[in-house]
Amino acid sequence: MTLIEQVQRLRVAAVAAHDEDKINRRTGELAGQAENVETLIETIQRLSRGVAELRTAHAALDNLDPQAAQLAADLHALAEMLHSQDADAPLQALKAQVKAADGFVKGLRKSVEQAWIAERNREVPVINEDLVTTLSKSGIDVEEIRIKIEKAQGVLNVLNNRVVPESGDVARLTAALESLQACGKQISVLVDPILARVIMGAQEAAGTPLNSFTPEVLTGLSRLGILDRFWVRLR
Repeated sequence: MTLIEQVQRLRVAAVAAHDEDKINRRTGELAGQAENVETLIETIQRLSRGVAELRTAHAALDNLDPQAAQLAADLHALAEMLHSQDADAPLQALKAQVKAADGFVKGLRKSVEQAWIAERNREVPVINEDLVTTLSKSGIDVEEIRIKIEKAQGVLNVLNNRVVPESGDVARLTAALESLQACGKQISVLVDPILARVIMGAQEAAGTPLNSFTPEVLTGLSRLGILDRFWVRLR
């Protein structure tokens, strides 16, 4: 093989290597864009579920629903097109489309997250859990109330840690808050504030003053069946 033939062979090999490297780079770019589109599709589907859920609470997101649906359809079409995209085709327009879609998704996510935060910021009924514990220690059966409180609080914790609501979350939130409110009413019916202070005070090391045991308090303790659990301690 002559020197000229060797040089030509090396040139052909170099061109082939360059073309292969170029194809590999373009293939990698297409694969990356396809992955970005799939991620956007999954995200917008999740956000669309969040929009639909928040609309049940009359959140002002109605105008975003059709836009999200249209973008989801466009992204599905783009994903199909990417599978048959020519490796030599220019990617500028495709990248611009993906970038625009990403911008819309970020804006939609922000709107959904803010609406969900506003929904979760409803007033949570205050429960005197120390009183519930004290009543239990005093021999009063409040186990059913305690279970309802723990269950409702567990639901609220899950929802508070969820950035975007899932289907049924607004109803779960409402049910948990209503359950806590009902538990508060049950406790207030069971023991009024004065009786509650006496019972809780009696659990402390210093006890509660004897003059706290008014006829009404004694009647309340008797009704609860725990009057015989109290005794007088002289100092």
